Amino acid sequence: MTDLNDLMVFATVVERGSFTQAAEVMNTPKSNISRKITRLESQLGVRLLERSTRTLHLTEIGQRYYTYCKRIKEEYEAAGSAVESMLEKPQGRLRVCTSLGVGQALLGDHLAHYCQCYPEVELDLSLTNRRVDLIEEGYDLAFRIGDLPDSGLVARKLCSIRLRLYAAPGFAKHNIKTPSDLLEHPLMLMSAKERSPDWHLFCADETATLRFEPTVRCDDFSMLMRMSIKGLGITELPEYMAKRELAKGTLINILPDWQFEPVDLYALYPSHRGSTPKVRALLNHLSTEGFQ
Repeated sequence: MTDLNDLMVFATVVERGSFTQAAEVMNTPKSNISRKITRLESQLGVRLLERSTRTLHLTEIGQRYYTYCKRIKEEYEAAGSAVESMLEKPQGRLRVCTSLGVGQALLGDHLAHYCQCYPEVELDLSLTNRRVDLIEEGYDLAFRIGDLPDSGLVARKLCSIRLRLYAAPGFAKHNIKTPSDLLEHPLMLMSAKERSPDWHLFCADETATLRFEPTVRCDDFSMLMRMSIKGLGITELPEYMAKRELAKGTLINILPDWQFEPVDLYALYPSHRGSTPKVRALLNHLSTEGFQ
């Protein structure tokens, strides 16, 4: 099989008109240039160049062969330029995956600002609570909350998220003062976060563990928030998600002195993609802007 490098050498020799000039351009000894041309002719079984001490001429077959080699050389150089360009500035398709709640309530504005800053990036955003396989499914980046399994992916912590208990304003009349009082009311579980219906709360140096039978199990904070606003029960929510509803008065903070252990938000990416400008730019953008 013909070596691509030999094709490039042949095309350069023809363009430069001599072995000597081709050797200078390619920064390689003249003897190497001559050897590659001889090997190429041997593989093809034809003479491509007629040599003399002073001149160099293409044979008829050599002229036809050079036409195709020139095209290959141009495409090869264009491919290299494309890669260099992609490594110089953020551009191209960026596939990102995150959960519905994080995407809608926490990342939406940041991603929009990123797209405005880098108009040559085509954002392909997937909102799903399903745990995707980044490498298998071709994602450049994913955002996940909580403990991470050992997956071989690079994980960059972006922020810590505080979670508290929230409910519709009508629950204020129940005079809930201690964690054990919660067990007298309908409780809704974030099933994607809690492996079992247990809540572990803390207040200063105090801790409390509640085991309960949830009235609703759901893997999406946004849906739990809507249900709590409708008065279906008490649930845990991230502070960033409940902030607007608190200001509007559609939610209240139950047991404001108590909260859950904070959970961390991570950006996950395969190491070989983390070096691309579009991913680096997004990570730097998020780190600069901050959260909450």
